[in-house]
Amino acid sequence: MNRPVYRRFVLVVVCFLVAVYAVGQDSSSSPADSFVNTPPPVTTTTMEEVRQALGSMPAAPDTIPFGVGERLRYHMDFSFVQAGLSEMAILGVDSINGRQAFHFRSRVRSTRTIDIIYKVRDVVESWFDTERVFAHRYERRIREGGYTNLKFYDYNHETGWVSISNEFGPKGLTPFKPFSHNVISALYWVRTQDLTEGAELIVPLHDMDVQYPLVVKVYGREKVTVPAGTFICWKVEPVIVSEGLFKMAGRLVVWISDDEHRLPVMMSSKIPVGNIDGKLVDYRLGAAVGEETPPITIPTDDSWDW
Repeated sequence: MNRPVYRRFVLVVVCFLVAVYAVGQDSSSSPADSFVNTPPPVTTTTMEEVRQALGSMPAAPDTIPFGVGERLRYHMDFSFVQAGLSEMAILGVDSINGRQAFHFRSRVRSTRTIDIIYKVRDVVESWFDTERVFAHRYERRIREGGYTNLKFYDYNHETGWVSISNEFGPKGLTPFKPFSHNVISALYWVRTQDLTEGAELIVPLHDMDVQYPLVVKVYGREKVTVPAGTFICWKVEPVIVSEGLFKMAGRLVVWISDDEHRLPVMMSSKIPVGNIDGKLVDYRLGAAVGEETPPITIPTDDSWDW
């Protein structure tokens, strides 16, 4: 698998961030059929509405459906072949910039078969606000084929600047809209939202030194069966917004459980050479901030037991 295709594979894992609560009809159709029959999203959100939504302190969500100790594990399938494994976990709570922040860790790896073609061992860590869920810090450790990359992002919401560094030290500053998200905090913020059918959620995102908004288009409910069980899920798709033009972020559809946990259950993405599907295999629920939680074991990069 070449680097552009596998980077899309990794993007699908992270792009749970586009998932948002929706309401619609119950369906027992397969996810693949639902994907094919889903028309491209059309958004009514205007650029002025986007501007007004960026750069302001977000309200505290009424509900935080996740907590310390939550762990989600996935199989990533590439056109009916298991291509990789992914894990997302909230390890604890740390103090960042004087505020309490969840410490999140994600691991993505290719299977032994795919390792022969293109070995991937990626680790992403993020710290996001326990009260309002915006990003404080973001770390990327990328090992893909012969390519390696390590970057750290520290967000200063008072000044509107992101400090970027790597293993060799500071690399510079880049501007961003205060209280924006990275790809991790965006996912968890979206899980806190209580929306209605047809809602279009604006998500201010800063990723890879670039600031842009996502408008999340809500579809409806579907029954989805994955190795972790059968769930009634909300089905959504994102749109990237640029000045004067709305663009799809590829064709990515995400299913989020319609329950108090709002788990990212499955995603499906079209790429030129096939489909990439991520399916929830196993999950452990977390505890609210301040509550006693089970111990979190942080395994080594090559310790994968699902």
